[in-house]
Amino acid sequence: MLSFDTLDFTIHEFWELSNALVSNYDTITMSEYLSSKELPEKFALIRHDVDRLPENALETARIESELGIKATYYFRTTKNVFVPEIIKEVSNLGHEVGYHYEVLSETNGDYDKAIAIFEKNLKKFRKICDVNTICMHGRPLSKFDNRDLWKVHDFRKFGLLGEAYLSAGKELNYFSDTGRSWGSKNSLRDFIPGKTENFSVDTTPELIDLVESKKLNNIYILSHPERWSCSMFDWGLYFGMDFAVNFVKKGLMAVRK
Repeated sequence: MLSFDTLDFTIHEFWELSNALVSNYDTITMSEYLSSKELPEKFALIRHDVDRLPENALETARIESELGIKATYYFRTTKNVFVPEIIKEVSNLGHEVGYHYEVLSETNGDYDKAIAIFEKNLKKFRKICDVNTICMHGRPLSKFDNRDLWKVHDFRKFGLLGEAYLSAGKELNYFSDTGRSWGSKNSLRDFIPGKTENFSVDTTPELIDLVESKKLNNIYILSHPERWSCSMFDWGLYFGMDFAVNFVKKGLMAVRK
């Protein structure tokens, strides 16, 4: 019988990973990475994409704050995610907040409509807190890559330092929990353009071991707070969701090849 204490992607495992990161690396936000003239010798750039369940994001933000970690949280503008009170509290905990945009998918590739919605939504965020960086939402079922918006427009015109994928250097060692694995096998768009994977780990304990080994000078971590469960029921629910989404992704990967 499964024991919740031994499962991966629980809030306990999130704490273990966060504790390993802060114990072995200087932790920085996306804005700090992009604006610092001199980065720490060993650093962990920590990012969270809040696709759903903003309450979970507040829980992980509190854990990180208690450990002394500053991370970057990107919120979507969907009704259930864009909760100003939660966004404000995450910011007040010392974390960076950014816009998790998906406007090209929302407008079916209409660049003019997309940039108008982007500007409107960015203003909504800036009424709550400072926003200096942005990050695209993958929307794997959409044929549009939201990063392509910046092939036509320039995010710097909006007073932004950068975009979490496009502005990330190829020197970064990127690990994402997309698809419930820290490797890239279940990712359609979750990658740094032009970057090839040098290290591959699957489970969180394996990632913790890599962090504690200090083999890497830098680590760029992406996690999705809704995936890190506080109960057996939630864990089972999101395990099933991830399994179904990964199955669909495999089909899309085959078709798009």
